[in-house]
Amino acid sequence: MLLKVKIVLVTLVATCVVHAQTMRLSLDPSMYVTAQGKPYVDLYTTLDASTIGFELNADSNWVTSFKVVVQTGGKLDAFTFNYAQEDSASGAPLLLQKSTFAFEDWTHQVLKIVITDDVTGDFIELEDTLHFGGEEAYYLSDPIALDTLESDNVVYQKSGSAVIPKPSLGLPVFENVPIEWYSEVYIKEGQYVLRYELQNASGDAVGGTQGFKRLQDGVNPIRISYAMDGQNSGAYAIKTELLDASGTVIKEASESLMWYNDEMLIDASLLEGVLTRATFEKSWGNWDEVPEYLSMIAPLASLAERRLLMNLKESMDTARAAFYLTRFWQEKAPDQALESWIGYKRVVDQVDAEFGSKTLPGYRTQMGRVFLQYGAPSLVEERPFDGKNYPYQIWQYDRLVSSSTPIQQNQVFVFVDQELVGRQYTLIHSSAMGEVKDHKWQFHLSRHSNTGPDIDATSTQYSRDNFGERISNSLIIGNQGTWFDQFNN
Repeated sequence: MLLKVKIVLVTLVATCVVHAQTMRLSLDPSMYVTAQGKPYVDLYTTLDASTIGFELNADSNWVTSFKVVVQTGGKLDAFTFNYAQEDSASGAPLLLQKSTFAFEDWTHQVLKIVITDDVTGDFIELEDTLHFGGEEAYYLSDPIALDTLESDNVVYQKSGSAVIPKPSLGLPVFENVPIEWYSEVYIKEGQYVLRYELQNASGDAVGGTQGFKRLQDGVNPIRISYAMDGQNSGAYAIKTELLDASGTVIKEASESLMWYNDEMLIDASLLEGVLTRATFEKSWGNWDEVPEYLSMIAPLASLAERRLLMNLKESMDTARAAFYLTRFWQEKAPDQALESWIGYKRVVDQVDAEFGSKTLPGYRTQMGRVFLQYGAPSLVEERPFDGKNYPYQIWQYDRLVSSSTPIQQNQVFVFVDQELVGRQYTLIHSSAMGEVKDHKWQFHLSRHSNTGPDIDATSTQYSRDNFGERISNSLIIGNQGTWFDQFNN
């Protein structure tokens, strides 16, 4: 079997333990063959729009623009990701684009990519190679997990049907929807059969998902949907095998994914050979402390991961939570998952010592959460109790980077100790996107001691500045609670 293609997945992520990645983007080529026997590649580019730079435009919307230029085989495609949102960019979705490149022969092709962030001006150049073998009498493409939800995105057509891959930057995730997938088999001549099934984490076939398709000469599109009624949550894989006339498997392909249902149950058998209590405690930590580990990693979670963490917390399923914890770090640092988790726990211990108390660990405090999510502030301005104002601190970040928000510059966080017992500082306002905002933050700092008729007025209007010059005249809009507060309630 000479015909093959090297599937390239380029994911731009940082491996820093405390700071999350600055940008998350993947380039996923899928190989196909035309009815004339010529190779072509569909290149799917997925961008996490919440991890790139945003700016406020004239109509008070947060906007971003991100350009990708792809060149291979003397062909070029350029496209731009554009996104706008009214208040905060922290809810930005995964954006998907498709490029198609057709080739006249099976020689290797160099793939060059230039990625430019139009807001920050940052750019990255990448280069890789698409490896083709010689022409053969058959070709089996890898299955693609499809988005089964209604979408306003461009509908990508293949063989007369809409084929929109499930947007992901790792394993595709399905929640309470059927698992649907697409593949193609090219047959130049001969008799062949495709066998397919859905397998669980142990490699066993899921009942009712097996099937066969007799193949004709030319392009054979395959589109299959699994209802998944009554199936447990966990890791699954779509498995396809190409059989010749004698029933011998001559080529196989697969696609891994995660499936979750409302009950968020997980069959213990799915973890056999993958993760057990004994193997977890040998390396990762205490099995009984797994729920606390979820709270520890919550500040690093992306928007998609937050949803899963909330479901895990509500399910009270320790086995599933432990399994997710290991996968979480394997995605963050594929080559050093365990080392990254151990290093992060050391940072958590430091946060506990700095911000924790006898009743509340530091990673559950708002100061601890901000430190773990964004790293150490560039500058801390601390104002002790003076009789007029509660004790408060202003943390300033020259550069703010997080999994759940775009890159931001020059943002501040205002913490106040209104209890005056045990240094329990509460975040009452931040200028950063996706954080709590309070347009009366100055009034709440001052213990209601502002003189004058307008409680919303800044203190500088009354010839004093109790609140710090950098933010005394800030424009504050709206009032939002943070996801982290809801998660720990």
